[in-house]
Amino acid sequence: MKAKSVLMGMVIGGVAAGIATLLTAPKSGYETRRTLKANKDEYIGSLKDIKDSVMELKNTVATASKEGKASIQTFVTDVKTALWEWKLETEENKMALQEDIKELEESISELESELAAKTEEK
Repeated sequence: MKAKSVLMGMVIGGVAAGIATLLTAPKSGYETRRTLKANKDEYIGSLKDIKDSVMELKNTVATASKEGKASIQTFVTDVKTALWEWKLETEENKMALQEDIKELEESISELESELAAKTEEK
């Protein structure tokens, strides 16, 4: 029963809307059709312009994404190369520091030996 009432309300509302549209239309149906036919080429041209603009946008986005991808790949390669070079440079410094530490340890050992020998002599 409830579905029947809803359906009946939709039908009555549709009919009322149709009648209101016909009564309040600014031009008759004949004039409206004639205007649409006269402006058909203009509407079709506008639609073609929109289509061309959308295709151009699509191509621009595709090109930008390809260029962006290439730029990112170049950036990643540059960063990897820089990190590798830095690692090599720090490795050399690391080895030099280790040698300096060994020399310092040897010097400290020698000083300790000399101090121990001097304290034994006294």
